[in-house]
Amino acid sequence: MMREYLVQKDDTLFKIAQKHYGDGNLYPIIHEANRDRIGNNPDQLTIGMTLLIPEIDPIPLHLGSTKKGNVHSMLEALGAFESGVPSGNPQQYQVENSLGFIGKYQFGEALLMDLGYYNTSNPYIGGANGVNRNYWNGTWTGKMGIRSKSDFLKSTTVQETAIREAFKLNLERINQHFATHGQSLENYLGKQALFNSRTITITLSGILAAAHLRGPYGLADLLLKNQVSYDEYGTSILKYLEEYGGYDVSLADFS
Repeated sequence: MMREYLVQKDDTLFKIAQKHYGDGNLYPIIHEANRDRIGNNPDQLTIGMTLLIPEIDPIPLHLGSTKKGNVHSMLEALGAFESGVPSGNPQQYQVENSLGFIGKYQFGEALLMDLGYYNTSNPYIGGANGVNRNYWNGTWTGKMGIRSKSDFLKSTTVQETAIREAFKLNLERINQHFATHGQSLENYLGKQALFNSRTITITLSGILAAAHLRGPYGLADLLLKNQVSYDEYGTSILKYLEEYGGYDVSLADFS
């Protein structure tokens, strides 16, 4: 069943989803139902446009989950920590830290290059190439209508899309890396592992969060070689693996 909604001034799909579903991260449902009138860029709304709002059932947790919540709950928890701004506060999307990481999920130049939003010959990669922060002096590709850092910071929908794209890309790279070592990530999921005298249950949501912090190969080194790494501020990959583990997440959430 569908309801109709008239687009108001300053509306975004994220805000509309928040209004109707109580969770702005569900905006892709509305986008998909209205792709014929919005197009591929979810930010292309005009005042007075009529949107169809699908009715949805509550999203159940899979049997055996830890009841921490689904992918949307995970992203809200992750975004609050990454940005340093409480969940639900739109200022999350405007944050830029001292190293130039931006947005709710603290995207860097290298990641947005991999996702096709940005280009530069000298991205920040942790200082290994002599670049000491994300300067954002490169060029934006125009993907999803994003042509500047300001555009990216203003777009809640693009940031929510980009984190899902990042999770999917990281998981593909992790699986490829494991395969080259004759291993399968599936063999680790649900198992307990000991790191620095700390026992952690390996879950998909924890893997995705940890890879967002330290990259897919940092996560692979942790599981394959027991190498614990830290970001520039001293945050351990184990914190993300453990604290963001146990959410009800599946590959379908990022397809």
